Amino acid sequence: MKNYIYITAIGLTVLASCKKTAFEERERTSGTANFKHYISVGNSLTQGYQDGGLYEEGQSMSYPSMIASQMAKVQSNMDPFLQPKTTGNGSGYMHLEYINGALKPIKPTDPTGYQEDATWSAWGTAEKSIRYNNLGVAGIKLVQCVNLTSEDRTINPVILGGIHTILVNQDGNPYARFMDFGTSEASLIGGTAKAYLEHVKESNATFFTNWLGNNDVLGYVVNGGVSNTPFTAFGVGLDLNALSDLGEFEQKYDSINKAFSNLGAQGVCATMPNITSIPYVTTFTVSKLTSDYNYTDVWITDYSGTVRKATNEDYILLGASSSISAGVGHSQSNPFLNGEVLDVDEAAQAKSHTLALNNIIRTNASKYGYAVVDMFSFMDNLSAGFTFDGIDLNAEYIAGGTFSLDGIHPNPRGYAVVANEFIRVINAHYEANIPKIAVGNYRGIKFP
Repeated sequence: MKNYIYITAIGLTVLASCKKTAFEERERTSGTANFKHYISVGNSLTQGYQDGGLYEEGQSMSYPSMIASQMAKVQSNMDPFLQPKTTGNGSGYMHLEYINGALKPIKPTDPTGYQEDATWSAWGTAEKSIRYNNLGVAGIKLVQCVNLTSEDRTINPVILGGIHTILVNQDGNPYARFMDFGTSEASLIGGTAKAYLEHVKESNATFFTNWLGNNDVLGYVVNGGVSNTPFTAFGVGLDLNALSDLGEFEQKYDSINKAFSNLGAQGVCATMPNITSIPYVTTFTVSKLTSDYNYTDVWITDYSGTVRKATNEDYILLGASSSISAGVGHSQSNPFLNGEVLDVDEAAQAKSHTLALNNIIRTNASKYGYAVVDMFSFMDNLSAGFTFDGIDLNAEYIAGGTFSLDGIHPNPRGYAVVANEFIRVINAHYEANIPKIAVGNYRGIKFP
């Protein structure tokens, strides 16, 4: 049965999967919420990352900036929503080209790729004193946001801030350069380097959205469950791909929400989507490889190192596309590597861990009276497909209309749909009437 959502003056009635932005006009109001100073915390999804990069056009259409523009329609004294914007190509990003009559995603590193902008190497370095509203950082894990132990205080500022000295020869996360995590070795040794949490405490938020946590599972998934060489500073090593410890996640997630609570801020938290439903994972199924890529059997190396035939419960990751082109996986002697595959056991572990982290998010949000956006269910509904404002959308790679070329992050239209889901929950919880976004006004994939 299809789902139809009718928005009326007396409430929201969910009947199915065909959605519209609005059916009738109601008085615009902020309800019981105060949107004066809206702050968003999160990772790449929050920062506006898409097509495998952070670039000017894509970043300008982040879901928090869309939400802020709609909030301003119900609260006239709202502060400007500031983002640390990139220029031009930013970090570089993917695009589509026709190659021999077929569409092909082109990476920034390819000969005709959209390489990083000339300004990218210096991006963010001059803006550390500005208090931005969008605190999204691509690649950040929730457990890196709070420094509870001496180990945290040693390694997190290096991972995020890129403190680069004689003793700490690490460049850190370039997408976090706009934030001040401390600049000296002495701050690490003395334990005074700044944590992401401190930026939250200094934000003066009256309202927030919190979509932290995705990377606490995503790194494991996109690397096929394979650990990477530990990131090391001062002798402390950390596997950046590992699934985050549940107890540590719970304690640190509480620290973020407690900081907002201490500011008197209202807000909403979002659960993590089902990571195994994104195009990066689902595009190259065994059925797809046999029907479209002339595979008789698909051979993989699973988590145990065993070479075996894949089943439809194993996922060949989008990152293995070049291996598919090279003929990998047709035989037992030339299988897909473990890092190119999320096998059935790894997929089950990722989903189980996501559900456990989402339970922590819901419980903690309830503790502070914050609303919850159920992005796990939302992504499952998107995978099944629905119609929004007359536009058919699903989670299929390129053709589905919502995901960008990296198969992980939405395109502008997808971010508009995400923003509307946040707005729906904010309206319901805070008795507000923020107008929904016209999804059709935002583009999907750019075709050549």
